[in-house]
Amino acid sequence: MNNRRSLMTLALVLAVIVTWNMAAQGQEGTEVVKADENVVFFDDFSEGMENWWSEGGVRVWVEDERLHVDAEPGGTRSDRRPGLCATVWCKQQFDGDVKIECDAHVLRSDIDVNNINFFIHFSDPGGAALYDTRDLRPEAGYGHYHQMTGNIITFLSDVREESMKMPASDRPARIRIRHCPGFELLAEEFTHHCRKQRTYHITITKRGGQLSFDVDGKTLLETEDPAPPAGGLFGLRTFRTYLWWDNVKVTGL
Repeated sequence: MNNRRSLMTLALVLAVIVTWNMAAQGQEGTEVVKADENVVFFDDFSEGMENWWSEGGVRVWVEDERLHVDAEPGGTRSDRRPGLCATVWCKQQFDGDVKIECDAHVLRSDIDVNNINFFIHFSDPGGAALYDTRDLRPEAGYGHYHQMTGNIITFLSDVREESMKMPASDRPARIRIRHCPGFELLAEEFTHHCRKQRTYHITITKRGGQLSFDVDGKTLLETEDPAPPAGGLFGLRTFRTYLWWDNVKVTGL
């Protein structure tokens, strides 16, 4: 009798534990779903470039479900060959507060600039659709974008003279946030690193005029834009660099 009662008690305890675990797992699953409900865009490039168009570069293509952008035609720092710059625009417009995440990996940069750039909430002040005017920017020259409306974030290896004397493994990254039109510098920092053959998980957060730039979970630069753009297109940008991008996710905040 005592053995039977003990077995019944043990069964009851186990049932309570299982029920509690199922409830906890269900609650966690609900939280994940709620978070995912705010994801307004995701692309792992498994369907190619159907959500994007490119301007400039030597070549832009999808390989192994990654977006490859080659804007490194070779030569010295002073060379001005075709293909030095590339911009890849997402066709979907994003408005308001957002968090943008992606992975980026530099494969080659002959001048060691390792250039990883972003255009946030970009639009034409005159109201023209950027896709309709893409043929005006075949070489993706930087100046074409400076009179548009939006924010530019640059993340690259520092190429100042004092930094170039350092080993590549010790060289800091240079991070800048700008406001356009006008290419106005809002904030700049020399910290962390931006190296070849390393995958960086990048997070950009925009809340009103507040902008932050994180790499691998670490905030490297924050600033406020006193005249933030309300919305526009998101672009991936590079100069004298061959790199790939993956897992682009935009979450509404």
